[in-house]
Amino acid sequence: MSMEPGLAVVGATGLVGDALLEQLAQRKVPYGELFLLASEESEGTSLRVGGRSLTVQRLDGFDFSRVALVVFAAGAAVSQEWAPRAVDAGAMVLDLSPAFRYEPDVPLLVAGVNDEQIPAARERNLAAAADAATVQLMLALKPLMAISELQRVTVTQLQAASSSGRNGVERLARQSARLLNGMDASEGAEPQYAFNVVPTVGRLQDNGYTSEELKLMLEARRVLGRPDLAVDVSCVQVPVFHGLSQVVVVRGGLPIGLAQAQACWDEAPGLAQDEGGEGDGASPVRQVKEEPLVRLARAREDVDGQGELSFWTVADNIKAGAARNAVLLVEQLLAGA
Repeated sequence: MSMEPGLAVVGATGLVGDALLEQLAQRKVPYGELFLLASEESEGTSLRVGGRSLTVQRLDGFDFSRVALVVFAAGAAVSQEWAPRAVDAGAMVLDLSPAFRYEPDVPLLVAGVNDEQIPAARERNLAAAADAATVQLMLALKPLMAISELQRVTVTQLQAASSSGRNGVERLARQSARLLNGMDASEGAEPQYAFNVVPTVGRLQDNGYTSEELKLMLEARRVLGRPDLAVDVSCVQVPVFHGLSQVVVVRGGLPIGLAQAQACWDEAPGLAQDEGGEGDGASPVRQVKEEPLVRLARAREDVDGQGELSFWTVADNIKAGAARNAVLLVEQLLAGA
């Protein structure tokens, strides 16, 4: 019998769950028995994990005391109902949904950025993984903090259909097919996402920002421990199946030089700089079968000499932003189990 701690994954049949299982196998994360949990509709489904065939079990019949760690990748409603039960059963919980990200006593984690919060997560038995967009931004910003204290960060974010999960990908495919066949994008009142850009992503708030924009602003401050940091975000939905792109402008207390930034990025885990930024080298479409990294290009100093630095990052939001971060956190949390 394995002496390694047991692991359960809730939402194993979703986009993030599938990518998470793939990377658990690729990185050879040490764990004991693995349980795949999902809704009644997915019960009995067989999934391949690291050369083994595992059967998906129903979440509502699982005994959480059988495992040391439960990863929730099934949405906020599921996490809100079942994560507290897992904690009460003695298991640690890593939640990938927004359910607990704004609870002041729940650590909000990005692996390699605020690892000092891991002990607090173990003590609380509950941790929230930051959103994929936050992970992508943090991996690019953290190295720059060795050069200068950040004063202002401005982000223009281009979101792919996969930001809405499998439903978003299927919606874009369906609408694209209808438009290419001379029909309206949708039979109903659904907004057109295919061959279009939508400047309002998420729920519009009274202050003019959307829920997606405020999410990135609030999470960035929480992860960096900088509630005073000036962060401004604009989100745009684009007709791309996979990937998340961010155009970032950073201002520090001291000017951030391009050569300094590139040297820091070279040493940073999870990042890959593209030489010259030509062609499709920074494309998440080409990245799908590659290592799940955040790719960085178009870095440049501002022409007015104000000490600002601009750059472009792109990543597969499912594989790099969500799954990779989760797997790295699983490794750390299980190491102390």
